Amino acid sequence: MKILKNSEKFSVFRAKDKKKKFFILKIANKKPEKIFREINLIKKLCTSSVFFKKTMPEILDYGYFKKGLFKSKGFYKQKYIAGLTFSQLMKNKNISKKESKVLTESLFKKFIDVVRNSQIKKKNKPISIIKKLIFKEYKNFSSKYLFSNLEKSKNIYINGKKYKNINFYLKKIFDKKKIKKLDNKNYFLSKLGHWNFHGGNIIFPQKKNYQKFYLIDPDATWSFNDPFFSLARFIYTYPHDTMEYNKYFISSDDLKNIQKKNKLNFNIGNLWEKNTLKNYKFIFSQFDKNNFLLKELNKEELIRLNLSLILCFIRGINSNFEIKINFLNNENLKFQNKGIYLYLLTILKLEYFSKN
Repeated sequence: MKILKNSEKFSVFRAKDKKKKFFILKIANKKPEKIFREINLIKKLCTSSVFFKKTMPEILDYGYFKKGLFKSKGFYKQKYIAGLTFSQLMKNKNISKKESKVLTESLFKKFIDVVRNSQIKKKNKPISIIKKLIFKEYKNFSSKYLFSNLEKSKNIYINGKKYKNINFYLKKIFDKKKIKKLDNKNYFLSKLGHWNFHGGNIIFPQKKNYQKFYLIDPDATWSFNDPFFSLARFIYTYPHDTMEYNKYFISSDDLKNIQKKNKLNFNIGNLWEKNTLKNYKFIFSQFDKNNFLLKELNKEELIRLNLSLILCFIRGINSNFEIKINFLNNENLKFQNKGIYLYLLTILKLEYFSKN
């Protein structure tokens, strides 16, 4: 048995059955109902469209452990798909820039079709609902240690440029007329979606054949959301992986001159190799107005995608909150903290979106 993932919420193993065939075992470490919500979501997705029926691996078994170390824990067994994930391909030194470009564009176009064909729930004022989801996530972290100090600061300097805090930008964005107008447009929320087209959840079973892929680990958290949230999670692959694999650093001389300064000043950078960075940035070049991702969407869809990205980032701050600061050198200038890193990236995203 091989451990693939282990967290407070879930443990995921690769194991063999009596016939020595591999399967995936996923166990809920906390509330069993979470795993059953995920099972039900997989079943509903597979019956909702041909796309999900073809791309989601079969569930082989599920239930509760009756004895042993995991007694009373909920679980499911799923067909094992051998292959590389999208995230692994982006880190592969042998993949060319042209290949990564073709692969990313192909996936994006397929995901756009899935999003546009989602089952829509008739709910009035959809933007107001998305706003509630975003501010609910915001309130969960804004009073926590570290973030409360950031949110009390009127000015935050990132890579030499002055920004405001997250709350400032959120209020500014939702006060925009273009945003408010979408509340009076057609319904666009859904109760059914994968919600998690993250690069680590996309598996290619055959080398060089990027047309066939599988999707795993849907996010059963949401009772309803904008279908564009699934696509936002795909674009979010770059910052997520940068954080997850500790390929980033934050530096601040405020730690050294804490009594002399009353402003917060940060520099952020990445530790990826050049080729990997080029592949990843192609997905998330949020500052490039000519990005091909933007050309595939109309104005309304672009706003919805950006709001979904904001929800991605703010939820990411919550999910990756950690009190510990990991210093990378003896001078205490460079450090890592996943929550702070995502907080600073969120400010960059919000500032850009509020202007564009």
